[in-house]
Amino acid sequence: MFQHGYIAVYQGNDFCEIEGFSNKIENMPENVVYIWEVVTRKEFTGKGIAKKLLAYVLDKFNNDTIYSCIDVNNIPSIRLHEKYGFKELYRFEEKEDNKIKQQIMFVKNSEQ
Repeated sequence: MFQHGYIAVYQGNDFCEIEGFSNKIENMPENVVYIWEVVTRKEFTGKGIAKKLLAYVLDKFNNDTIYSCIDVNNIPSIRLHEKYGFKELYRFEEKEDNKIKQQIMFVKNSEQ
C-alpha cells in the first residue's frame, strides 16, 4: 500500500490499445511514457503530493514524450498537468459501466 500517494506509468507506445482509448495520435514517437494514474490518499489531498509525483516522472523521463489522459471533470489534475507544460492533444468519449466519460489526452514532449 502507498503511504501518501502514488503514480503509475507505462513505457511503450501501445498504451491507447491497452487502455481501449481511441488513438488519434499521429506519428507516435519511439520513446513514450504514459501516466496511467496519479493517486493521492484523501487525507493528503492538497498537500503537494501529486505535484511531487508528477515532477518525479518528468525528471526521470525528461527525454521521452509523456502522455496523460484525464477526465474533463478532474480540474485539479488538468491544472497540475498544464502547470507542468502538458498541452491538450484531443478529447474523446469513453463508455464505462454504461456511462459516457469525456476524456482529454494531454502530451508533454521532451522538446517543450
